[in-house]
Amino acid sequence: MTERRIRRRPGENRERLQEAGLIEFGLFGFHGTSTGRIAARASVPQPHVYANFRTKQELFLACVSRAVVSIVELEPDPRGVQAIPIGAVRVVYQAYATAQDPALASDLSPLLRELEQHVEPAALGNLLVRAAGALRSEAGEHSSERVATQLEL
Repeated sequence: MTERRIRRRPGENRERLQEAGLIEFGLFGFHGTSTGRIAARASVPQPHVYANFRTKQELFLACVSRAVVSIVELEPDPRGVQAIPIGAVRVVYQAYATAQDPALASDLSPLLRELEQHVEPAALGNLLVRAAGALRSEAGEHSSERVATQLEL
């Protein structure tokens, strides 16, 4: 007998896809991430990606927007950039890396401008340095995992 999948509440797949997108886009950037990997990480069937977001670009922009909002709305914290969730930090870093892509530039610019208006330059610099450090230290861990996963697909 086939197990019946438990129905998720409305919007739960979209939420799961954004959470997975924060991780995947944060680690591998826009061009290095596939919607298949995001769907797998979210435990959501691939067709549901496009039922919730028209394009991979729309999903990426939703993740960047979510990261920017989480940073801007964060209460002042004595720990500074260390208090910001690493997923948000990495996605913002990847957004800056992708900002020159002609297909994304016009949509990313307002999001990054909003961040720059609310976060002091020194804090933003520290945030980007933290992201680069996190990506560097995680690159070794995730590259072998990524290769193994790609071989399975």
